[in-house]
Amino acid sequence: MHPSLQEDILNDKNIDMLNRFERDVAVYDKLSELSAAMSSVGILCSIFIPILLYHLFVHGNPFSGITIFPYLYCVIGGILMTMLITRLAIIYADHKKHQVSRTIYRPITGFCMCDLSIFRSHARKLERAKTMGDRLRYVKLMNYYSENILRQRYRMEKLGITQ
Repeated sequence: MHPSLQEDILNDKNIDMLNRFERDVAVYDKLSELSAAMSSVGILCSIFIPILLYHLFVHGNPFSGITIFPYLYCVIGGILMTMLITRLAIIYADHKKHQVSRTIYRPITGFCMCDLSIFRSHARKLERAKTMGDRLRYVKLMNYYSENILRQRYRMEKLGITQ
C-alpha cells in the first residue's frame, strides 16, 4: 500500500464523513453486537432448558431426556431458530448500514462508507500488528478495500454523480 494512496483515501473530508457515518449507524452496530452475543446464549439455552423441563416434569434422569425424540427435536429446532433469528438481525443491520451509506454518503464521497470504515479499521490494526504475518494480512486487506474504494469513486466520477 502506497502511503500517498492511503492519504488520498483517508483525507480530512473523508475522515469527518466517516465519523459522522459511524455515529449514524451506531444503533445498527449495537444490534449486530447484541445478535452475535445472543447467538451463543440462545444456543446454550435451547440445549439446557429442554433438559431442565424434562427433569422438572418427568423427575427422571435429565440426560436420558436427550435421547427422547420430542426433546431432541426441541433442542435442534431451538438451535436452528436461534441461529436463524440472530443471523437475520445481523443481515438487517448490515442492510440498513448500506442503505444509509448509499442514500446519504455515497453521492457526496463517491464510494461506500462501509468500505472506508473497514479500511480504517485495518489501518489501525496494521499500526498495532506485532508479527509479520499480521502485517501482511492487513496490508492485503487494505489493498483490497482501497482498490474497491477507488473503483467506486472512479465509476461515480465517470457518471458525474459525486459532488
